[in-house]
Amino acid sequence: MEILFLSQIVPYPPHGGVLQRGYNLIREIGKSNRVHLLAFRHPETLPTRESVEQSLEELNKFCATVEYVDLWPKKSPLHLAATLGCGLFVKSPFSAIAHRSISFRKRVRDILAGRPIDLIHVDTIALAQYSDLGVGLPRVLTHHNIESKLMARRAPHEDRRTSRYYIGLQADRLFAYEREWCGKFDVNIFMSQIDAMEMKRILPDLRTAVIPNGVDVDYFRPSPPTDVPPSLIYTGGMNMFANKDAVLHFLKEIWKSIREQVPDVSFYVVGQDPPEELVEMAKRDPGIRVTGYVDDVRPYISQASVYVVPLRVGGGTRLKVLDAMAMAKALVSTSLGCEGIEVSPGTNILVEDDPGAFARAVIGLIRDRAKREEIGRRARELVVSRYSWVGIGKQLSQLYEATVSSKSSRAAGNE
Repeated sequence: MEILFLSQIVPYPPHGGVLQRGYNLIREIGKSNRVHLLAFRHPETLPTRESVEQSLEELNKFCATVEYVDLWPKKSPLHLAATLGCGLFVKSPFSAIAHRSISFRKRVRDILAGRPIDLIHVDTIALAQYSDLGVGLPRVLTHHNIESKLMARRAPHEDRRTSRYYIGLQADRLFAYEREWCGKFDVNIFMSQIDAMEMKRILPDLRTAVIPNGVDVDYFRPSPPTDVPPSLIYTGGMNMFANKDAVLHFLKEIWKSIREQVPDVSFYVVGQDPPEELVEMAKRDPGIRVTGYVDDVRPYISQASVYVVPLRVGGGTRLKVLDAMAMAKALVSTSLGCEGIEVSPGTNILVEDDPGAFARAVIGLIRDRAKREEIGRRARELVVSRYSWVGIGKQLSQLYEATVSSKSSRAAGNE
């Protein structure tokens, strides 16, 4: 089958979130399909000609063709300011404006004209605007989160009134955009049944499927336990609001209680672009270790006693959680942090939303090695059985086949 895969970002290098999902799914579906990848290039992930060439070399292992278009708001601060300004006065949400590109539209049109495309995979709601070029072809749309819900959850946690207004406005516009575009696709793909059911409450006739996030269970493997001082860890790019908010919330509301009971504990924050406030906290407290971006998170996760997920904002499912579970780490998470993953609280994860209870759960695990190891072992068992990318890739390929078949049957019935 010939698949046109439209992505909001080049899925390489596969470090975190959307990048990780895109890379692994393309690798898997490329085993049984010819994938034509068209993606927006973000300068912060592929900043040099060498990095671009490396990504092309890697992705061409799985794809029939690979092409990039530069994301225009990230060309300069002026471009970004113009996009943000448009987000105030243009009806479309900011994310759709940011991905509006004459060059991208032309390449979609050219690929459709020059290739025998069987199905179009649109990998985020912001790119739904290009699906009008594939009318008549089977089309699927991925929702990594319900974006309107993500923004609505985020707005109250913004510090400034202007930011709360802007994010709230984007939530409303995304909600309208989702209602306008989702029903035009043959299938809407969600990360969890929770998100699929929520969208169907809004659009009852929507055709949905759940293709969950996954983990490379061979890459993320447990390592032998070591006798090192106790440490906690959180991984995730601090350029994402949800990650920054989670870490600052943890340090302001939870960390002090843990340090009082376990004075020699350390907290590792691993991820790019740590905010200045976090850097200043680390200068005042030697127990806070801010690494910034690292090429490989596994050594950091491996040495940690407990992986904490104090998320208050977000949607979909968190790949970082699956990565840590695959490494047999004991996790303490908010209910939102593990939302969409079929965990069993108390068995393969501990879930606490109250800051005091969260701190007590972490302290308990630090002090009880046997419990940590048992929870970690069961966490690993869960992801191996349900969240391996190999199995998830097969699910997606089967969904493609069913979508094409269904579309053909409906077309034949209308003749």
